[in-house]
Order: sequence, then C-alpha cells, then structure tokens
Amino acid sequence: MDNKHEATPATLGEDGGVLCLGLFRTGTYSMAKALNELGFARVLHGMDMRDALRDDAGIQPWARAAWANMPFLRRVLYPDALPPWLTRPAAPADPFGRPEWDALVGSYHGVTDVASLYAPQLIKAYPGARVVLCYRDPDAWAASLDATVLCVVTGWSGRLVRRCAEPLAGTFAFTQLWDLLRAWFEVETVEEMRAVCKRRYREHYDTVRGLVPPERLLEYQLGDGWSPLCEFVGRPVPDVPFPKVNEGKDL
Repeated sequence: MDNKHEATPATLGEDGGVLCLGLFRTGTYSMAKALNELGFARVLHGMDMRDALRDDAGIQPWARAAWANMPFLRRVLYPDALPPWLTRPAAPADPFGRPEWDALVGSYHGVTDVASLYAPQLIKAYPGARVVLCYRDPDAWAASLDATVLCVVTGWSGRLVRRCAEPLAGTFAFTQLWDLLRAWFEVETVEEMRAVCKRRYREHYDTVRGLVPPERLLEYQLGDGWSPLCEFVGRPVPDVPFPKVNEGKDL
C-alpha cells in the first residue's frame, strides 16, 4: 500500500511526529528513509544536514543548542572563552525550551541521528511525539563508531580540516561536530572516548527507557521489518522492501 496517499502526519511542532533517539550508527538513516516511505515527508538526519552546515547561518542554530544543552562544553572544553563555532554569544542561562526547539525541528515529521544526543531535552519538549529507539549490539556499535565517525573526525584528514582549513575558511562545522561528540561523551580525547563509549551507549538507552512511557516507545532493531514500525505509527505496511542504507559509505 502507498502510504504517501494517506493523511499527512502531524509534525513535531503540531504535537505529533516521531523522535528516533537511537544513537548514530544504529541504522538511523535506514529508519529515516523508512519513515519517508510511510508518509513522514520531512525527517531530519545528519546526512541530510551537510548542505545546511556548510555556512555559518546553518551552523549557528545548532551551535546554540549545543552550547545551551551540553554543560561539558562550558565547564571543561571552553571554560574561559567561547568556541570558534559560536559566533553569536549565548549565555549558559539562556533558555532553550520548546520555542527554541520548534525553531530547529518543529517543522519536521521526525528527527534521527544527531538529534539523539539531545534525547532528554527533546522528550521533554515534545511529550506528544512517539519515540523509536533503534538498538544495536554495543560491541558492534562501538566498532562501527570507530571505523566511521571517529575515523573521519579524528583521522589525519579530519585533523587537517579542523586545524588548518576551517580556521582559514572561518567556518567550523567539523570542529563543532568533534566538540559535540566530546561534550556528549564527556571526554577530551579520542582515546578517552573509545574507553567510555559502550558505557555511555548503555546509559543513553537506559535514560530514554526511563523517560518515555511504554505506550509511546518502540525498541527496534534493523531486521525487524515493517510490521512493528507500521503498527506503532499507525500506517499501513507498504509493498516495498524495508530500506537498508549504509551511510558509512557516504561518510
């Protein structure tokens, strides 16, 4: 059945939508494409944000979200100065609630991937949203994280971009990503990140389970197929295979 002819689902800002809060490298891009197929036309994923983050105007809203919601940034990584990617100062006491989240994601039918780093804040801001928690074996997840995201950001090319190219260009999307990862994992080095990543992974999933009522939560592993997802979001099962996208190749 073609879900694209069904009634358009509500957006997050309309007190509907889907928060996909499984961490990156758990099949989040496949889940985003699956939601598209089910009629959720606007689903935010990091792979789709690349063009928006090429200039300062696209970076700044997310920069402010990070600065306001990641205390480790202010307390440890930048205790005495603003990070280079935050060109419009935002004091730690500045509010970052529903109006600010609506400006970022309210027009979307769903969010995935990097949005998972703000899981507690998004759950609080959007109590009417359904929550999908894509899950993967922690050991497999840690290996995938290391081989893709960490390899890209902390390898020689990533270091060259962060230390040379971005200061010359005056835009700091790569540096912001690295700082965001460090702030979420609450570490300063990639070695520390590798040491704590599986613990932080488990903590993340326990946090989401503790914040979301069971009737609003779907725990999902790629391979579960259409049925549990379609039943959860109230859409018919489509006559196409479940998407299987490997964003690691794009990285």
